[in-house]
Amino acid sequence: MALKVDLRHFLDENGNVLDLAEQAKVVFSFLTSIVLFISKESQCLNTEQLFIDVDLKCNTRADKLSCKGHIEARYSSITTSSPIEWQCDTCEAAGTILNWQGSLWDMQKRTMH
Repeated sequence: MALKVDLRHFLDENGNVLDLAEQAKVVFSFLTSIVLFISKESQCLNTEQLFIDVDLKCNTRADKLSCKGHIEARYSSITTSSPIEWQCDTCEAAGTILNWQGSLWDMQKRTMH
């Protein structure tokens, strides 16, 4: 099952993180780790890039169903609103992260025109 997340749902109108429940904090930390990694690497990525290893262990399962896999992600920079797609290389965990551009976790270099 895929998790589709709009990063803005975790933020207030000023872009600050909302007061989150513990489980939501875990999910938010997981997702922002993916955004940080992919946005840093986006300068080197081909727009048709295959999934790359994010150097993040899969923690999307309940404790009794733990997964030993690693997270892979990709981002197509064809449009400025492209989502980040991620997946575990072992289990069926996967998802997309929307509206991450311009957030505190977006490390893309900006170009002034």
